[in-house]
Amino acid sequence: MSMTKIKDREKKIAVLALVRYGEVEPRMMEALLRHYSTIEMILASDAGTLMAISGMTTDAANQIARATDYLEDAESYYKLLLDKNIQVVTRFDKEYPQSLFELHDPPSLLYYRGIIPEDDANTVTLVGTKIASNEGIELTTTISKKLVEAGVQVLSGLQTGVNISTHLGAKASEGKTFAVLESGLEKIYPEENRPIAVDIVQTGGLITEFTEGREFSNENTKSSNRLLIGISQAVIITEFYKDDLFVYDLLDCCSQIGKMVFILIDPKYSLVDTDSLNHAVKCGAVPMVGLDKLDDIIKSLV
Repeated sequence: MSMTKIKDREKKIAVLALVRYGEVEPRMMEALLRHYSTIEMILASDAGTLMAISGMTTDAANQIARATDYLEDAESYYKLLLDKNIQVVTRFDKEYPQSLFELHDPPSLLYYRGIIPEDDANTVTLVGTKIASNEGIELTTTISKKLVEAGVQVLSGLQTGVNISTHLGAKASEGKTFAVLESGLEKIYPEENRPIAVDIVQTGGLITEFTEGREFSNENTKSSNRLLIGISQAVIITEFYKDDLFVYDLLDCCSQIGKMVFILIDPKYSLVDTDSLNHAVKCGAVPMVGLDKLDDIIKSLV
């Protein structure tokens, strides 16, 4: 093994130690790197010098300073993940989606099965309500198929409704599709979508910021939403209503970082209520009427 590979692996273990045992959240990792520049310098710091970082507490400083005591544990944990066919990519790895650095709090690491979306390929997040109508499902699967046929990587969640229809549409056209989970990789939610999750891994990937045993919770949605937004170049929403907190949170997140959002409206059906459409527009979303507008959306991807 070359020295480069050894260094890369050691850096991965170091990030695991800081995140898992040092309890370093993404915003704190950003602050640490701004102050120390490298992961090696963070590990070499002590609690006293860590207190110079804005927002640092005594307990957090002590926890981070002790992370080096857990490097062997992190190594063992990494081997355990590999045995479970779970890969880890950190913000220092070349495979890490570079678009995530547009976020205010890019994840320090991601756990995944399958593969990670390619940086040099166009990627779109296609999402909507969990309680989709037959018309919404039909529209979503059609859009997903057309995106795949245009060479676009498709990203969504794993919830029922519009999100799962995104994956079914992409797979129908034999394209790559990626699911961002609101749980760990061994706690697929909802359970009835596990067969689809297994199918996604065959050509695409399952991606999460949560450890393998983390159960689904509504609190996890904000984290998974920012990954859906961060990895993609644009977001397309097909069907949603004013009680769709998942979509509303996603829209607000898009607005905060200036991500392109399109509401693709089928003129034959009413798949978005007026209040929701008005809120989306206030968040910067662009309504597009007619499936033919999808070509314009694809051309806008950069």
